[in-house]
Amino acid sequence: MLGRLFGVVYHENINNWATAGLIEAMKAKGHEPKPFRLPDVSAEIPNRFTYLDEEDISNMDGVLVRTIGFGTGEQVTYRISLLEHFEDAGIYVMNPAYSFRRAKDKYATLTALSKAGIKVPRTFIGENLEAAVKFVDEVGDVVIKPMIGARGMGSIHAENKELTYRAMKFIHQLGQVLYVQETIDKPNRDIRAFVIGGKVIGSMYRYVPHDIPGEWRTNVHGGGEAVVMQLEPEYKECAIKTAEILNLDYTGVDIIETPDGPCVIEANAAPSWSALATVTGLDVAGLIVDRLVEQTNR
Repeated sequence: MLGRLFGVVYHENINNWATAGLIEAMKAKGHEPKPFRLPDVSAEIPNRFTYLDEEDISNMDGVLVRTIGFGTGEQVTYRISLLEHFEDAGIYVMNPAYSFRRAKDKYATLTALSKAGIKVPRTFIGENLEAAVKFVDEVGDVVIKPMIGARGMGSIHAENKELTYRAMKFIHQLGQVLYVQETIDKPNRDIRAFVIGGKVIGSMYRYVPHDIPGEWRTNVHGGGEAVVMQLEPEYKECAIKTAEILNLDYTGVDIIETPDGPCVIEANAAPSWSALATVTGLDVAGLIVDRLVEQTNR
């Protein structure tokens, strides 16, 4: 099989470990990587794409999206439409444009999963502060999160209702959407299951860090401890079904253990895998590239 030309979409730092790992994996497998930022690509209708006003990249076989970056509503809309235009032109986008957008939006993700019968936490989403306060009074202990975010950054677990109210009021005054989620009793850990091509390639526990007083998040970049584990059948099925519902070629599914079985917190459209690769020894970047090749061969 001849090598393919694959775009790798990054935003700010081409030397980011994930981007660099994917580029190296493509080269190692005989393919030509073309890293680019979406703002640096122009489109012409019907189907021509130009990088930095001079290089025609319309002959790409596939595009691997790590991020669309930050921007105004119009800029983000353009970038999503650009990915969709790639798809219309026969360039495989991974993860697919609509799937990527939906998975980045926690509201859309949980709605789709709940509709399909996957257990998710009870969650309030809206712009009405009084309605959010009523939800907290009803539910009790909650976590306030950004609707679009990653790595647990910006999440708040207030110690009491007064602090919860103040946090919500501040978010409301900033003109942001309130995303408030019930806190579910669970062990001091959660599960990250990594799914590629409809198969769980590896999974790990992520434990709350013991050396950071008051910390409740399990994210490894914030000090959480990763420990390799084998998923029970019910949890494996949940992770695979989540990826299938959201139509994600690869994803990190975050699951918490409850007395009623697995409960999905979110599914990541551009997940990190450094901790998973460390504890499992897997070549995750290589497996992601293999999936991209598989999809472009269809």
